[in-house]
Amino acid sequence: MSLKELTAEKHKQAESTQFMRAIFAGTLPMDHWIDYTYQKMLFYKTIEGAAGMNGLLTDLPDISRSFKLFHDYHIMNADKKQYSFKNAAVDYHNYLLSISKDPAKIMAHLYVWHMGDLYGGQMIKRLIPGSHVAFEFENKDQLISTIRSKLDDSMADEANLAFDWAIRILQEYDV
Repeated sequence: MSLKELTAEKHKQAESTQFMRAIFAGTLPMDHWIDYTYQKMLFYKTIEGAAGMNGLLTDLPDISRSFKLFHDYHIMNADKKQYSFKNAAVDYHNYLLSISKDPAKIMAHLYVWHMGDLYGGQMIKRLIPGSHVAFEFENKDQLISTIRSKLDDSMADEANLAFDWAIRILQEYDV
């Protein structure tokens, strides 16, 4: 069984959150999307920092999204509304720090989030108005191939945990 198949159930749960259903229905308030982009800046920087520290990014040019998320956030937040990090994003950041020296675990988190951008992000950028530099990739097919080459089925538990964190973060927007 592939890692994709081993994480399919959690992936489906993440796509079924109220937040994701609102995106695809076109009903997500823009301030929720801006806030979510702000949250992602925190844990993407943590994932990418740990991935770099573990040598996981040397053959993944253009995979880093944290600065691009920062760009999107500032473009979309023209009103200069103040956002703060939500509990789930901070807890996730702290969890990532606790596993930062384990390349396989970090790779599982990079897989979940960055492959999500490479695939689902392409649909999302058509549904949500605004800047989406974080969803634009050079050599998309090569990035996907290289990420896949770094994966193995033993990462399934940690990838499923990454999906659990995603669900928890997305549920912070439930009303």
